[in-house]
Amino acid sequence: MNIRGAKLRKIPLKSPFYKAGLRRSDLVVQINGSQITDELDFRFYAADSFLEIYALRQGRRRVFQVERKEGDFLDLDFYENPINRCCNRCIFCFIDQMPPGLRRGLYIKDEDFKYSFLNGNYVTLSGAGKEDLEKLATLGISPLYVSVHATDTDVRNRMLGNRRAPPILDQLKLLKKLRIGFHTQIVVCRGYNDGAVLKKTVRDLLALGNSLRSIAVVPVGLTRYRKVPLAGFDLSSAEAVCREMQQISDNQAESDGIRKLFIADEFFIKAGLAIPGGEYYEDYPQIENGVGLVRQLLDEWKGIKRSVRSGVLLKEKRLILSSVSAAPFLEKIIKEAGTEQSRFLRLVPVVNKYMGETVTVAGLLSAKDIIRTVKEADPDMAFRTVVLPGVMFNYAGHTLDGYSPSRISKSLRRKILVAGGLSDIFCKGGKNGK
Repeated sequence: MNIRGAKLRKIPLKSPFYKAGLRRSDLVVQINGSQITDELDFRFYAADSFLEIYALRQGRRRVFQVERKEGDFLDLDFYENPINRCCNRCIFCFIDQMPPGLRRGLYIKDEDFKYSFLNGNYVTLSGAGKEDLEKLATLGISPLYVSVHATDTDVRNRMLGNRRAPPILDQLKLLKKLRIGFHTQIVVCRGYNDGAVLKKTVRDLLALGNSLRSIAVVPVGLTRYRKVPLAGFDLSSAEAVCREMQQISDNQAESDGIRKLFIADEFFIKAGLAIPGGEYYEDYPQIENGVGLVRQLLDEWKGIKRSVRSGVLLKEKRLILSSVSAAPFLEKIIKEAGTEQSRFLRLVPVVNKYMGETVTVAGLLSAKDIIRTVKEADPDMAFRTVVLPGVMFNYAGHTLDGYSPSRISKSLRRKILVAGGLSDIFCKGGKNGK
């Protein structure tokens, strides 16, 4: 029998919980009559001054009386509960398009809507019932990040590969009623949710008022491992999406005084259109979705351009590796840096052979493609320093295929700099991976 609860991993000796008798590995299942299923529940219901806690220790149920002061439980640590897995079979699921042999964690399909607001993970709510959403309101969890894709239930369920998924518009209306805000995304697939379906979806979402925080319209990502035949966006189809969405977005922004509908950078790039100015992106609510990354890059350059042109000159030749999407913008930036600086730099776009050439963003570059590109571009090792985009490494400092900067350095026998921004390209900054 699988009993849910919050399992203690660390409990300081001075804690009132320890003094009351709780110990490491105790599974807290109830506080003051409320069921506890995870750490979020614990931290909400343990906010009272006097607590009656039921916990399981080696299968036996025990009760503890705790008197606590504000902040007393903040130094407790808990084991992570199993992740709620996604029950959908989305036609565009990027995880299903991943190559074999990557880190195990990359293949996990997360649908834990209770943690959506903590990590910004998008969830479909396809497995969430009314009671689940009402509990979010009780816990004060807001905003959520919701993958909508289409408000037409038939279209959406076809895309999710889940005929039983509840109508998303009804769920969003319930969230609005519960005063839970939400950011949304629409992954656009040609022939499924573009055109009239896309316009209806956007208008339905905008009608939800202040509960709707933002909408990101992003193109479907396709790798060479995809199983479902889907068409990518070309210049004309991307231009059509930009034109239709930009008109709705501008009208909404003028009406409400703040923009909520945003188009992903990749759509602008595919359509051959200029990247909007910084005011378009408001406070960048969809930056993790690739909305506004290029504008932030251009604005960063605007802020450091003068100091780079007049600053200390580089004394080493650097090979700058970038994604295919970012290369045109970086090439312009390097030219604007002036001849004295740019003569030490060479920009090389990395074609993604690992996941497929249709994948053009830096966050999905592999070490294998980096190593191949450097050896092909500079076989004579004229450049002893290689600068890599920091977004290709995860929080632990590893690429998709499990390489650290130091391992890449050893493979290439060159110095590796991990750039967190443009200043790292032109200055001595950057995280040294050697």
